[in-house]
Amino acid sequence: MKTIFSLKNNLDYIRLSQMLIRIITSSSIFAITVFFTPNFKISSFPIFILSAICIIVLDYLMSIITGIHDIPLGRGIVGFISAAIIIYITQFFIDGYYITIVSSLIAAAIYGIIDSMLPNETKMKYCIKD
Repeated sequence: MKTIFSLKNNLDYIRLSQMLIRIITSSSIFAITVFFTPNFKISSFPIFILSAICIIVLDYLMSIITGIHDIPLGRGIVGFISAAIIIYITQFFIDGYYITIVSSLIAAAIYGIIDSMLPNETKMKYCIKD
């Protein structure tokens, strides 16, 4: 029984650390995206943090509801369009976050390019040799 609780605690720690790493990397990518995207305005640093968290939550909910990240096409055009929609919709939840539709498409492209350069779980699976 103790081993079950120990295993459960270890899994909870791994999930929490994965979520924390995802928040930090997504916020970093988001900061670069905001800097390079025209007509993308965030009024202050707390608004930036709130909008980054909102984008992460919306992305997580979309992946749960639609399963977009589970299919290979999810990393292509469907992932690009869903990222643009999430980036645009965030302005309706966060006051001080302003973006146009065209800028959300540009931001999704920048976000996707930078995110593709970073190692993730799928890429690492093929790099590890048994």
